[in-house]
Amino acid sequence: MKSLRAGERRAEKRRIAIFRLCILLAAVLIFACASITAQQQNTNDKAKTGEKKLEEVNISFKHLRRDLGEKRITFVEGNVKCIHGDTVLTTESATVDEKEQVITVPGKITITSPECDIAADRGTAYLKKRLAVLEGNVVMHLKPKVDEGVDKDSERAKYSRPTTITCDKIEYLYKKKVASGAGNVVFKQEKRTATAQKFTYDEKSEILTVMGDVKAVDEDGQAFYAPEKVVICLKKGNEYMEASNAGATIKVDMSEEE
Repeated sequence: MKSLRAGERRAEKRRIAIFRLCILLAAVLIFACASITAQQQNTNDKAKTGEKKLEEVNISFKHLRRDLGEKRITFVEGNVKCIHGDTVLTTESATVDEKEQVITVPGKITITSPECDIAADRGTAYLKKRLAVLEGNVVMHLKPKVDEGVDKDSERAKYSRPTTITCDKIEYLYKKKVASGAGNVVFKQEKRTATAQKFTYDEKSEILTVMGDVKAVDEDGQAFYAPEKVVICLKKGNEYMEASNAGATIKVDMSEEE
């Protein structure tokens, strides 16, 4: 009987360890991707009312050249800074093609806000496609705020901590509210790390899909892996995680209880 109970305790510990690894993978990736679109919420709420609201955007630069002909191209350079509320964008130069509705930033670009800091080698906004693209050594420092209604000791709150994402490219379809990242994707949160080849996050359906050699390691060295993909749904009341051909390496306390 004693041996049976000890076996049940070990099995329970294994189940708990696997559950925590699942939470690890979900939380590290979920909070990272969700933060990409967090700043859009206030704008969405105002749009629902149908009211037109004008907001100030302050832009400064050292030099401007504007084509007054058919091309309608504007070029600005020299310590270019764009300030909208708490969000600040800085770069060295930018080109605005009014006819094609494309904004091109050929050099280093940084974006800072209370929720997220982003840096990349270059960026482009395709206004007709409602698409923003950041490319080259993309680094995002996410600073999510813990929901006051969430238990501070819960797994969700535990992993809702500052996270750094690095990848080669990030795209955001801001009308469809779909964000995607590709190329050497790495998520780091304190002593926890997750890697993949690419990911997508659909804000409307609240579904995160991580693809290509997905791996996660926690602070205790426990690991989770899925060579194909991991799908995570965040919709309240329908939360789930799916992975095919996956596995885990866990550490279980095998000492007998007195």
